[in-house]
Amino acid sequence: MELLDWMARGGHERVLAVQDSESGLSGWIALHNTRRGPAYGGIRMWRYRNEAEAALDALRLSQSMTYKCVLAGIAGGGAKTVIFADRIKNRPLAMEKLGGFIEGLGGVYRCGPDVGFVESDRLALQKGTTHYACHSQELRPAGEATAEGVEYGMRAALDFLDGNSELKGKKVAIQGLGSVGLPLAKRLLDNDCEVFGCDLNANVVNAAEGLGVKIVEPAKVFEVESDIFAPCAMGGVLHDLNLQRLRSRIVAGAANNVLPSPEQADQLRERGVLYVPDFVLNSGALIEGAGFEQTGRKNYETELRRIGATVSAVFQRADAASCSTHDAATGMARDILVQENQIIEQESPLKEFAQE
Repeated sequence: MELLDWMARGGHERVLAVQDSESGLSGWIALHNTRRGPAYGGIRMWRYRNEAEAALDALRLSQSMTYKCVLAGIAGGGAKTVIFADRIKNRPLAMEKLGGFIEGLGGVYRCGPDVGFVESDRLALQKGTTHYACHSQELRPAGEATAEGVEYGMRAALDFLDGNSELKGKKVAIQGLGSVGLPLAKRLLDNDCEVFGCDLNANVVNAAEGLGVKIVEPAKVFEVESDIFAPCAMGGVLHDLNLQRLRSRIVAGAANNVLPSPEQADQLRERGVLYVPDFVLNSGALIEGAGFEQTGRKNYETELRRIGATVSAVFQRADAASCSTHDAATGMARDILVQENQIIEQESPLKEFAQE
């Protein structure tokens, strides 16, 4: 595994390996950019195949988080923690130890929840650190903020294709009906969309069905004939096989790193499917949470609506350059970083998982 080469190519400042034998804690903390302000990024608990896969996941996600901050107008950069969930022996102790490692970084990293990280993990983590960037209780739930931003991005995509941002009568298939997917489904239903959805949690499925969501089997969600496919669970879902099954005109969801690599963005473009890059679309919670932390202000409607304008700018750039929307979005973010003297020429988006 060429960790230092990956860091140099991606422009990362620091990668910390964390390990504690007593608790079974092991994983990586990647800091991509702390020069623009605090580095924001969640803690992901996952069963990785090997250390290379985990390290590159941390690097890719932290880089995307910097791009997200840049395009959302947040004074901050990106970070990510990935933990080998299957190696943990004592989870509360592991999270407390992880908190100690984060505390040792001196406040440059503001951590938060990600896939697999639950409330009991937060309580244990905060025994070791004060640098947990909690979405304030004075604000609405983070998932609702993200869902609002996703709606504005969806409207921008429809306007680009149809010349009309109207959601009424549109069919949307949501993969994952959790903290973002369910509020998104409600917003879409309120706009008279026909909403299909799936989730592995039976209680969540029942709640969604009660709202009017048409439940489909998780394996069949890609094949739903729809205007928009919204992945709102794990990343990497639109790999080469699932991409061929897709029956939607637009891909616009809140999951991080929806595509395993940028090559899938090129494939979607070739198939005539409009892809909204996730790091442009899913910044609602970051905008509200980081904004409140930095300014104390509670209303961010203007900034959330700006997500739609940014999505439109990405489409226009991709159209003009005959490139994928992923490349257009990363190019926009990198242009801003160049203007800020934040990156050097060798840095580039990390493209694929390395295999040992």
